[in-house]
Amino acid sequence: MAFMLLLPKAKDNEQVKLYCALMLSAGFYLLPSIFNAITPVSVIWWLTFFASNLLPGVFFLVGLSVFSDHHNIKTKHYGFAVTPAVILFIAKIIEMSGISPADLSITVMKNTALMVDMALVGFALLFAIKCWRNDLVKERRIIRGAVISLTASYIILVIILGQVLQINWPWLNTVEMLMLAVLISGLNFYLFTPRLASLFEPPKPNAIVEPPVEYKKELAKLNSAMAEECLYRQEGITISKLASHVAIQEYKLRTIINGALGYRNFNDFLNHYRIAEVSEKLISDTHKSTPILTLALESGFRSLSSFNKAFKMTHNATPSEFRKINHPNQ
Repeated sequence: MAFMLLLPKAKDNEQVKLYCALMLSAGFYLLPSIFNAITPVSVIWWLTFFASNLLPGVFFLVGLSVFSDHHNIKTKHYGFAVTPAVILFIAKIIEMSGISPADLSITVMKNTALMVDMALVGFALLFAIKCWRNDLVKERRIIRGAVISLTASYIILVIILGQVLQINWPWLNTVEMLMLAVLISGLNFYLFTPRLASLFEPPKPNAIVEPPVEYKKELAKLNSAMAEECLYRQEGITISKLASHVAIQEYKLRTIINGALGYRNFNDFLNHYRIAEVSEKLISDTHKSTPILTLALESGFRSLSSFNKAFKMTHNATPSEFRKINHPNQ
């Protein structure tokens, strides 16, 4: 159902395409449990075998795409995602040629695929945890929590106990199916509501709109803390520290920054002020000889790489190019 509802929207949105692929691979993963009479070594059997083994890889790609506003999926990421399925597909072909499943080469291939699967699922888990508190989109934070808890349970109960330690408890397969059902159902429950944009719409930095009347007092405090006190320069500034400083409840501050100011991530909100400060200094004659790294660190950035990335996203030019445009004779 999720696949069919989202498919028309997949044409121009990579995130939707990946989510459709997740639903499809999950369906193939469940297919043998639902229909036990699939003809062995038929086209459907091979398709089911390959597509079901893609599930951890597609899960990795979806996590990488959905939980980051600025992460581009590259060719190498797709390569990592399909590697376990390809290895298992080749191992199955070798088995079908008459080699025993206990043969060393088959065992090595299966264990390699298992380790890559664990790495992909583990990376998706860590990526969901990363910057959790900085995510300002309420629905996405809830989904992060579901993904974190259920994926951790899946790794422990299914992969480690069932596949690594070879523990064949009768209820293990039932738990595996139940967790997959809860995860997919939970994701779709939050997805198919009027808040579809929470996951799939691209971020709109600096999309400041006329704030609701009830937030004007809080926005004045927030603007004073950022524009006048330059709190964005403070090392280790978090949304909870900012909320405490401006005496606004954290949940309300998240709502204001996300709903009234249009930011989906707390770091993007901070970087808006940091980039504005550096841009002004790069144009100024006073700072035309100041090293760019110095300007970046003074504004609150912790590394040159993160600064360069944020700056280029804002101005579509590197800091050096931006400075040269404004000081052509330098």
